[in-house]
Amino acid sequence: MIKLSIPEHLIDKVKSIPEKPGVYKMKDSRGNIIYIGKSKCLNKRVKSYFQFNPKSNKIKTMIFNIHDIDFVVTDTHLEAQLLECELIKKLKPIYNTQFKNDKKYVYLKVENYNKSNALSVTLDRENEHSFGPYRSRNLLLKFVDLLKNLYPLKRYGDLYNFNYSPLLINMKKEDFEENRQCLLQILSQTKYMNNFMLIIKEKMKEASSSLQFERASYYKDILMALEYLYNLNKNNILKDRKILVGDKIDDGYKLFYISDGNLVFKRKFYNLTAKNVNKFLSEVKSLKNNIDCPKSEKNNLDFKLIINNELRTNPLISTLFINESCNLKLFVNNLQKI
Repeated sequence: MIKLSIPEHLIDKVKSIPEKPGVYKMKDSRGNIIYIGKSKCLNKRVKSYFQFNPKSNKIKTMIFNIHDIDFVVTDTHLEAQLLECELIKKLKPIYNTQFKNDKKYVYLKVENYNKSNALSVTLDRENEHSFGPYRSRNLLLKFVDLLKNLYPLKRYGDLYNFNYSPLLINMKKEDFEENRQCLLQILSQTKYMNNFMLIIKEKMKEASSSLQFERASYYKDILMALEYLYNLNKNNILKDRKILVGDKIDDGYKLFYISDGNLVFKRKFYNLTAKNVNKFLSEVKSLKNNIDCPKSEKNNLDFKLIINNELRTNPLISTLFINESCNLKLFVNNLQKI
């Protein structure tokens, strides 16, 4: 493996980058930002680009074109992730792929009675029976197409009955309406989506046991799309919730106020007490009418997913669902123990 080296004119710049969370911006010789990244440790992450020969030709080309590096230090990794997302959306660097094309995010729409489509993929939320937005347009287009061979879906208690048909069935209006109610139920409630997934898994196993490998592959593709939707729905712990989040930092604590998945207010404290937290919440309440409105639904999706994932996976933060009985002292104690 070929070891690379930091360009001579960047050695001092790289040395000056601290071992703190934040965002780094790679620039070409004309001063254009060609890549934006984030890290829990900026210094180690930036150095890593010059340590070994990357496998990707795209990354090799990017490294060759790095002429300067800027960085922004943040108090927390969460802020670094959100800033990275915001800057990529705004500047659209040539070597970044994520977050740039949110206008292409799509919705799953359960259609009213028609002769061809019970479910469709749309670019806009058209009514209350539109679900999303979702990033994976191609996956959902394939999912919509595959389901046509299972219609009509019929409900039996909490379960569903259906049979695979190689030829698409033209549903009568009565069958279409029952099928429509099944789709609405599956897409809106994780319990019923999970039940549907279990049936699909069983069908896949039966097909495989019968050596019907093409049929088994068909069910596997449906299951992949269902798991994508299910995980997004199941892991959305922030929907319609107000949450206080605390993160311990080098010189104190950082508090965040999350409402329906949106970061609406934050503040740093050198010392943290229940009295300080209560004051913070009172400040949020007084600023409620002046808080910026969330970005468009599609644009806001990436920020929500970042916050949701951080709260689910980071064991070094303390969270508190805001309600009348919430215990501020316990929240502070838990955060101080981290």
